[in-house]
Amino acid sequence: MHWRSSMSFKRDKRGFTLVELLVVMAIFLTVIFITTSAFETIVHRVSQQSKSAETQIQGIVGLELLRADLERAGFGLPWSFNITTPGVAYGEAVSPLNVPTNPSTLFNDAPPSAPRAILSGNSTFNTYEGVSSKYLVIKSTLADANPAAAKWTTVSYDAGGRTTKEWGDVDRDFVDDDRVIVVKNSLIATPPTRELMASASTVFSSRFATYTTLTNPRQNGDTFEIYGVNPSTNLWMPFNRADYYIKRESGIPKSCAPNTGILYRSTISQVDGRPSAGVPLLDCVADLQVVYGLDTDATGIVNTHTVDPPASAALIREQLREIRIYVLAHEGKKDRIYSHPSTTIDVGESFDGSTVTGRRFKLNEIIGADYNRYRWKVYTIVVRPKNLIQ
Repeated sequence: MHWRSSMSFKRDKRGFTLVELLVVMAIFLTVIFITTSAFETIVHRVSQQSKSAETQIQGIVGLELLRADLERAGFGLPWSFNITTPGVAYGEAVSPLNVPTNPSTLFNDAPPSAPRAILSGNSTFNTYEGVSSKYLVIKSTLADANPAAAKWTTVSYDAGGRTTKEWGDVDRDFVDDDRVIVVKNSLIATPPTRELMASASTVFSSRFATYTTLTNPRQNGDTFEIYGVNPSTNLWMPFNRADYYIKRESGIPKSCAPNTGILYRSTISQVDGRPSAGVPLLDCVADLQVVYGLDTDATGIVNTHTVDPPASAALIREQLREIRIYVLAHEGKKDRIYSHPSTTIDVGESFDGSTVTGRRFKLNEIIGADYNRYRWKVYTIVVRPKNLIQ
């Protein structure tokens, strides 16, 4: 019995054979590989979802500013100039605006035309088959984030003198140094008028403390509207202006697809007419298209959709009832396990059941071979301007 126990003990001490070790290691490595692959997939999806959520939040915040500008287009704009000073002259943009060619011809109304509330034209970004991303311009006194631009009031004259509307709110009532314009209302006239008042050809603004110099000549019954434009600077133009465009720069995130850029909002300086560097609103943008809904038969209903804005300020007021903005961008970053289902995407809409108003964006041609590894999305903004209808 003692001998057998000793032999059994020695046999148990032998351990595993090489084959057994190799089998165990193979099983172990397979389990590790499967686990690692699954973990990598989970991490990838979490990262992609996190980036997509970040893009969505950025889109909501950035495009809300665009929506607000569109809604307020035309606020405070004069329709004509004071008849006693027919030579009113104001400046506008004076240097290239980064994207379009000849911006003065495309977007400036000065001199001597009344300002158009909204206009757009081709830029040089992502041009394909003669169509480009659009450059959008919005004009209103509210198109600048300064304290004076948020203020307005009315003043009327009668036999008893002058009556000025006061709000009793420090955020709405003017202070003496606020730079303002004065617009004379004759809305019951035929046709209605909103005249920019001026005391000389280039003097169309004043500090609020001395705005009465811009209400001459006047008579009892006259009503004027006073709009804040700038806190203190002598005005370059009798409104504020916001420009939207896409530009690709060195600071664009590496996660953005090739041939995409950043959507910027730039404002024109009241000091010298030069555009600001621009505030980035949305990354990884491939296209911006603008469609105008027009009432061309005076029925009050949109009967035409076009990419071309009405030619004059008067026609914009008479016909423009709806503005549609389409912004093409991708959510998140490049995803090697995702495949976009189409080589094209409509940046616009078909209103007649066939032709796309805007453009059919060819992803494979403009973005490149890896276009299908990105989740493309068209952000659509539909606005009915509140300050244009006569």
